[in-house]
Amino acid sequence: MRTELDLDKLGQTVQQLYGFKQGEVMSAIVHLGNRLGLFDALAANDGATSDSLAGTTGLHERWVREWLHAIAAADLAEHENGRFNLTPEAKATLTEPDHPAAVGGVFGPPITHREIDRTAEAFATGIGMTWDEHGADTCHFQAAMGAAGQKTWLVPVILDSIAGMSDRLAAGATVVDIGCGAGVAASAIAAAYPASTVIGMDPSGHAIEAAQARATEAGLTNLSYRQGVFDDLEDLDGVDLLLTLDVIHDLPRPGDAVRAARSCLADDGVWFVADIKTRGGLEDNRKIPVLPLMYGMSILYCMSSAMSEPGGAGLGTLGLTEGVFGELTAAAGFGSVDAREFDVDPLNRYFEVRV
Repeated sequence: MRTELDLDKLGQTVQQLYGFKQGEVMSAIVHLGNRLGLFDALAANDGATSDSLAGTTGLHERWVREWLHAIAAADLAEHENGRFNLTPEAKATLTEPDHPAAVGGVFGPPITHREIDRTAEAFATGIGMTWDEHGADTCHFQAAMGAAGQKTWLVPVILDSIAGMSDRLAAGATVVDIGCGAGVAASAIAAAYPASTVIGMDPSGHAIEAAQARATEAGLTNLSYRQGVFDDLEDLDGVDLLLTLDVIHDLPRPGDAVRAARSCLADDGVWFVADIKTRGGLEDNRKIPVLPLMYGMSILYCMSSAMSEPGGAGLGTLGLTEGVFGELTAAAGFGSVDAREFDVDPLNRYFEVRV
């Protein structure tokens, strides 16, 4: 451990800290671009000037000009002689919601003072915030983090890796997505397999409202939603496929949830679980390229949710290792757990769990 000040490292640390602040500020600028339709308008008008973009969007030219300068400074747009083009990469990620690399929805409204105050309070009391407590905007941002991938490869790659499952779903099966969020995955499955009955469940009223709106817009008559937690799975039985995507580490009582999951499955049913590809402790996780983001997300969201009840397990974003999940499933009486990873989803590890 170093104890003496290194002036070179001091300068690097100052630069690094300002980089964090720059990320905070630019996240808000990207959010404004999405919210005001500026990215879409710029994508549709190559070589736009601040005047032309202001005219297209009905916004004030001086504010539009400064926004254009900000995104050009961030290399999201190219600039020449007062004209601006979004880079092809920015177009794909920010203006094409069905592109596999789309991330525009991740940039919701910045974290509020209320959430910061509530998190500071949690440091003292130990009791964190539920996802629902963050509000509807956070629900949409949460869904956006995995939406592009779930739309693109959940059905043809991930679910198809389960032996016989694609045929089973095509013939007509019962699917339950527990912790469905805004319903992206459930909608993808219902659309791909119209003979199957798909049920989405989530404790968040904001999430269920968003999911129902998505299903209605898509006209999916084989898909329904209900507000509920893992305890409510006890009202179901004979489930062919139970899906749980990036949820277990958020739960205050993961052991109880795993036992509830076992109770609803058909004898030959499959519980398919995705969770963050953690390697264990801090040093083991150094290979994760966005590791500070993972721990920061944990404090603000995931561990907070997992500590939202007295005595909560508090696994957090990087807490569900293969070993921890193996212990939970063994205690619940599951017979087999097969862990696998996919190149299309470098963030998650998947578990095929059977009775």
